[in-house]
Amino acid sequence: MPGKIHTTRINHVTTMVKDTARAMKFYNDLVGIKQIQSQVDNPNITWLQLESGIMVHLIETSDAPARPEGIHHAFEVEDFEDTKNILRENGFEIQREGVRYDGQAFLFIDDPDGNRVEFCTAAGYAPAPPRP
Repeated sequence: MPGKIHTTRINHVTTMVKDTARAMKFYNDLVGIKQIQSQVDNPNITWLQLESGIMVHLIETSDAPARPEGIHHAFEVEDFEDTKNILRENGFEIQREGVRYDGQAFLFIDDPDGNRVEFCTAAGYAPAPPRP
């Protein structure tokens, strides 16, 4: 049997967008993900990076959104209620929200290009619902 690959963390996620400037208003200005210097020679890819080092690559394409059902990115936030308020104040409709069995609160919205985005807390944030 071959050896196992030892992964250490997610390096980056990609999000397909139709309009990079509009997407930057959401991911950079509102969500606060910092733009970094591109590491490739492709003007259609904008590189962003979270404080944890995980990167988000915005790929401008007329095919956006690339959204098979259930595919999304989740961003852990420090202040869940503040996040909900900021999203609502900026015109984003919360598609779904709840609490998982580990006490992690979550919500889903669609970004300006229709990509599904989750904002969540760490486990233990809220009282966990009873399991069925």
